[in-house]
Amino acid sequence: MIKLYHILGGWSLLTAIVAPVQVGAQSLDDTSEEAVVVDPVAAARDAMARGDPAEALARYLRVLARDPGDLEALTGAGSAALAVGDADAAINFFVRAEKISPRDGRVKAGLGSALIQKEQPRAALRLFDNAIDLGIPPVDVALDRGLAYDLRGDNRKAQADYALVMRTKQDPEAIRRLALSFAMSGDKANALTILDPLLRKKDIAAWRARAFVLAMTGDTVGAEAAANAVLPRFQADALKPFLARLASLKPAEKAAAVHFGHFPEDKVPMQLAEARPAPSSKELPAAASPAPSTSSPAQRPQFDRSGRLVSRSETSQRTAAAATPPASDSASTPSPAVAAEQKAADQRSLAEDRRAAQKRAAAEKAEAEKKAKAREEAKTKKSNPERYWVQIASGAYKPDLDKEWDKQKKAHGKLLAGRSPWTAPYKATNRLLIGPFASKGAAQDYVNTARAGGLSCFPVTTPAGQKVDRID
Repeated sequence: MIKLYHILGGWSLLTAIVAPVQVGAQSLDDTSEEAVVVDPVAAARDAMARGDPAEALARYLRVLARDPGDLEALTGAGSAALAVGDADAAINFFVRAEKISPRDGRVKAGLGSALIQKEQPRAALRLFDNAIDLGIPPVDVALDRGLAYDLRGDNRKAQADYALVMRTKQDPEAIRRLALSFAMSGDKANALTILDPLLRKKDIAAWRARAFVLAMTGDTVGAEAAANAVLPRFQADALKPFLARLASLKPAEKAAAVHFGHFPEDKVPMQLAEARPAPSSKELPAAASPAPSTSSPAQRPQFDRSGRLVSRSETSQRTAAAATPPASDSASTPSPAVAAEQKAADQRSLAEDRRAAQKRAAAEKAEAEKKAKAREEAKTKKSNPERYWVQIASGAYKPDLDKEWDKQKKAHGKLLAGRSPWTAPYKATNRLLIGPFASKGAAQDYVNTARAGGLSCFPVTTPAGQKVDRID
């Protein structure tokens, strides 16, 4: 299967952090700060706030090395792992946090965001609903819930969620996702209008999104031109077959393709190009383009979240730094055997939690269906209360009851004057009724009078919920 780098730039595809023990070894740039840090969790929060999730994750892992049950550290580590692009590690942390606090809305929301990155929108939507029920403001989950709706093909709901985020702040990612969602639903004009402010600011990801918007709305030539304007030639050429197919996909398939590089027939997602603009672009800042590479994926050029090329020497230095455990934590770094055992235990725990979650979901679904059925029955009973009638005839073929009514009315005109015919099913036949009467006694009084006049009939009580149709 052809693999390209992710072109939207919404998430980092670097998988430098796979398990706690691998990331826990990352060193900090200024070890002198360790002596004055009173609250390591607060330091991790600060790192996240200034846009350094890798450092935040390393700090959270130090807390977890001392206290594996620290709820805030588990939740923070999950968010940080998700920010650096490791959804599997994020799920691991959030599942452990959920065990400790099963009714924590932050944990539900984080787990939902992680499942979005695993392309499981149905499960993610349930978790987002749970998070809101537990007190999380809807705007806090709207960005990823919108993506979940797009992956389900419900673009209208997705657009409402992105708009909710944008009413709070002008989040560039929300703007890009909203534009892509408009394009998925065929609204090219709105998509390009939404993107325009970011395009004017030379937002690299917005220019890539513009290529997708044009491709999804059928302008393949324009999409290829847009890709050529912002990508190196070899990457733009590799992207052409992808762009040519977008317009033919269903909305949900388009979402999977542009956000995850996943076509319907693919068993695993493709990775689309996340590249900086080519120097030939007149509208974007000039920058040196990486040369084509035929090396293995591990040796391909790396780009940071802003689209800046990270040199291999810099990458090698970071890798070496990550492989060297800090001196202050050497005693707490687990051995490979302990790490492997912990990883196996975490995998078993995750499997157990998934089974439990499936059972809970099944139970919740059954309960919801039961309540829905009860509501429907109550509604039916309210619209069809217990009533009192008199049956004057019956027939197996319902459309012929009007003829039977004419026959009875001709034979007993005085007794049936002012009455209207009704019908209700009974076993294999249909009743021909008159009424309804005010009470069971009133129906019986009519029967007594009618029988004296030669009309064969008897009283009938229809229970609450029994539908009775008028014969026209």
